[in-house]
Formats: sequence, structure tokens, C-alpha cells
Amino acid sequence: MHMLLSRREVFLPTEEQKIILGHMGYAAFKLWNVANYEKRNYKEIGMTRYPNWYDQKKRLKENFFYKNLPSQTAQDVLQQLEEAWKSFFVLLRSKGVENPRPPRFRKEKMDITFLKDAIRQEEGKIRLTIPKQLKTYLKSQGVDADHLYLKTKRFSDIQIKEIQIKFDEKRYTAIAVYEETDVPMQEDNGHYLGIDMGLKNTLACYDSAGKTFLLNGLLNTTHYFDKEIARYQGISDRQQSCCGIKYPKKTKKVRSLYRKKKNKVSDLIHKTTRYVAEYCQAEHITTVVIGDMKGIRKGKDLGRINQQLHSFPYEKILQKLEYKLKRYGIRMIRQKENYSSQCSPKSDKVGKAFAQSQNRKYRGLYIDEPDIYNADCVGAYNILRLYLQKNKLPFPEAAGLNCPQKVFV
Repeated sequence: MHMLLSRREVFLPTEEQKIILGHMGYAAFKLWNVANYEKRNYKEIGMTRYPNWYDQKKRLKENFFYKNLPSQTAQDVLQQLEEAWKSFFVLLRSKGVENPRPPRFRKEKMDITFLKDAIRQEEGKIRLTIPKQLKTYLKSQGVDADHLYLKTKRFSDIQIKEIQIKFDEKRYTAIAVYEETDVPMQEDNGHYLGIDMGLKNTLACYDSAGKTFLLNGLLNTTHYFDKEIARYQGISDRQQSCCGIKYPKKTKKVRSLYRKKKNKVSDLIHKTTRYVAEYCQAEHITTVVIGDMKGIRKGKDLGRINQQLHSFPYEKILQKLEYKLKRYGIRMIRQKENYSSQCSPKSDKVGKAFAQSQNRKYRGLYIDEPDIYNADCVGAYNILRLYLQKNKLPFPEAAGLNCPQKVFV
């Protein structure tokens, strides 16, 4: 078995690279819009049925913008559009969102994905294919390039399956996807880590050896960027309204803040999950039990917290943590959190009959006289107990729940 992993490298593009990649990014967003127009208006333009991506691949092969991209890259653009329409139809059928909008037309260049056939790895660099039509045009503009070369440091020891180029104002990012053989899962040695995900503390962790620690920083980061985005967008909206612009657009500053927020959150998730994986390997933990937050908002009116939960990237955290643990042969179990935050660590079991929500009197604390515990650590401990009681395994001692270590990554 193999698992797909990725590495990224930021690079400053040369003028030649900017021109070549700029033309490809432009061709990609134009192809998206052509295909999207067909899907939106297929009846009006005389089509007998809704065009799927395979139909469009055959029909648009001779399209000007299609031919300005490597064949697999053009197909990837059409597949991305197809996935966006599938998501729209799911929302439409489920009625989970009122009046969902179909995929929009693009207004700026798209990120470019090169698949295996368009990639050649050479010593210290990667050679990427330039389509014939684009080569001819570039030569007429004084750019004589048969291939696009990227100098890389981080990709020399891997066999790349695909590479994505992401555009920024000044710097570009190359993300390489590669395969790695799965590490066999370790045998259960009775040493566990329970994890409770939350807004204030991103991860609260309970080690069955009696240690606890907290990893946070995600909420503060998103709050900072959300405030800055709202501030600059407010200034921009007022300025554009004064100029008579009915529908204000995002400024370069606001778009830059969105990118910075996305990159910072991604970096924090990476560092947080890496810390947990390396901790488990160092402490010889073979099983991690993490609370599954899926459906946590269902049937609840949580007010302002509802919006924070909606934007909380719990699925990304779960995915990144799982693949990093797999690299050490450590299994990750998703466990429903039923009553894990309401039961005392002293209770015989975790369940409705033992729930004491009144013990959460103060924010962040769980009080079961005479003991005072950190509420998130109690959650992590009880999530582990839910897994153990389901599998009829003995509970570890409730130690270290009152004074967790704060970890900064």
C-alpha cells in the first residue's frame, strides 16, 4: 500500500517563468469560463443534455485555450469544474444552504497543475512541458523556450506524481505530490493518547502515562486576520461607494490578507500535528484516540460560536494528523464525543447517566469538589475512556488533568 504526500517550495520566478506560467494561468481560467458557460447555458446553446467533463474534454480539444495548456492540465481544469458543479447539485438536493449559487466565472489566473506525463526530473531541477501552440506564440514574443525549468532543493529525493504551481503577488509556490510506502501499524502496547479538539485550545492532549498538554494559537490567528480583513474591506467599500461603484471589489490588500491568513493557518496546522506525531513516536504511543466533531452543530443554537465552529478546520487537522501518524506506524481512531465534556474523571463510566454539566461552572474549568480540573483535558481523558470502555479495556489513572503543559509551536 502507498500513501500520497506533498512537499512545497517557495521560489522567486524569473521573468521568463512569469511570462510562461502567466500565459498558462490565463488560459486555465479562460478554459474554466468557456466550460462553465456551456454547463450554465447548455439548453440555450442547443445541447440535448447537460455536458459532463468527459463530453467537454472531447469537444473542447481544439479550443484555443485548451491547446495553450498541457493536455492533462487542461483535463484537470475541466475536472475541477465538474467537482464544483457536483458540490452545487449536492447542496441543491440536500437544501442545506438556502439558494446555493452555481460555480462562478473566474476573474483571474488559476493555479496550474502538471501531471506525471508533463514532468521530467533532472539533477537539481524539474523540466515541465510547454504545449506546442504556446511555444509558437512565445517565440513570436521573443521568448524562445522549449521547456519550463524549475530549480528545486526539496524535491530531489522523491518521485513526483504531480506538481502544482500557486501564484502570489511576488513569490510562487511549487507543491509536489509523491507516493510513499505505508509503514506497518505497530501492535497495541496499551499506551494511548486522547485528544479533544476545540476553539480556544486547538488540541488538548491526555497521555495515558499521566501527562497532559495543550496546543493552541489557531483561534488568535484567525481573529487577528478576520479583524484586519474587515477593517481594510470597510475602508475600501466606503471609498468605492463614494465613487459610485455599486458592487465593491476586493482590493489587493484584502486579497493579500486572505492569502496570508490561509498560509498562516496551514502552517499552524502543520506544526501542531507534527508536534503530536513526534511526541507519540518519542513516547512509544501506538494508538491516538481523537474526538470526532462531525455533526456537533446539528440541532443546536450556539449563536456566535456557531460561525467559529463552521470555519474551524477540524477535518484538515484530522487528515494531516492521520497521515503523519501513519508514517510512524501509529493508528488514529476517531471517537464520538458523547458526554465527554460533562462527565467527571472520577465517574465509573462516560455516558448520559454520569453526565454532570453543572460541574462546568467557570470557563475552562471542570469542578468536582474538592478537585478542580482543566475542562479540555477532562474532555481528552473522557474521549479516551469512551474508546476503552467500548473495547472493554481498563481505564488509566486520571492524573495531570489540573495542570496541563502549554506548548507553543
